[in-house]
Amino acid sequence: MQGDKTARTNHSLVLAKDLLRKVFLEDWHLKLLALGITLALWFAVTGLSKPTTARFSNVRLSMQSSDNTITDSEVNTIDLVLSGDARKINQIDSLSASVDLRGLAPGERTVTLTPTNVFVPLPPGVKIDDIWPNRVQVKLERVEEKDVPVKIETMGDLAPNLEVYSRTATPSRITVRGPESVLDQLNSISTEKIDLKGRTGDFTLTQPLAVTDSKATVQRGDVSVTFRIGERRIEKQFTIPTGHGKSVRVTLYGPTSLLQKRKPDEFKVTFDSEDTPQVTLPADMVNSVVIKSTKVL
Repeated sequence: MQGDKTARTNHSLVLAKDLLRKVFLEDWHLKLLALGITLALWFAVTGLSKPTTARFSNVRLSMQSSDNTITDSEVNTIDLVLSGDARKINQIDSLSASVDLRGLAPGERTVTLTPTNVFVPLPPGVKIDDIWPNRVQVKLERVEEKDVPVKIETMGDLAPNLEVYSRTATPSRITVRGPESVLDQLNSISTEKIDLKGRTGDFTLTQPLAVTDSKATVQRGDVSVTFRIGERRIEKQFTIPTGHGKSVRVTLYGPTSLLQKRKPDEFKVTFDSEDTPQVTLPADMVNSVVIKSTKVL
């Protein structure tokens, strides 16, 4: 009996030694590689999920509204404290934030900024812990519309013998949308300046509108502008005899070359039933010269 027990013990020891040899000595290089891969994965996972906290300063804050518009706000940027996955936070390059003000009535308002009402596009696993400042003052105004005339702006000078006869914009009026306080001060909307230097005749062009207040938007961005340009005009008087013992003094306005060398006998004067003088112009003046006044002497 004692011999059998000893034999069984020796056999167990042999099996144990054989098992240990297989575990630690056979294919040891493969087992070492597997261990290395396991350790690397473990460090990667634990490093990726390591929590951290970081502060981001001067994050641009935009405010969203529907029927109202923000005309004044003392805060345009905020600081954010973020927490979460260290690697994801370290990969954040830039941030922007927005707060929804839809539903607020017009007037002076104090808005509290919290992680629930401030939207910031963040990667999964990162959240907002703190916002500074957490209160902002804003002025909300209702958005209105107003039709205003287009004002044509120019720069540069024509040649001394030329002048602008007329300038027209099509359309002549533009609908502007913006806060009430802005529209109250807006009486017209100007085109960008049109250079007249070197112009010698009529022309038409498409010109952008100059919107100087960023809170206002226009129905369209440009208008068609037409200029009529011609010879500089002068005003000149002629005393015309009528043959009935009367003379008529007529004041004409037109191009210099058409009026300077004219003689009184080139005009014809008749009287209507109410004894009002009617002046007939020479044919070359009909479409270019205006009769400003007549007076019987």
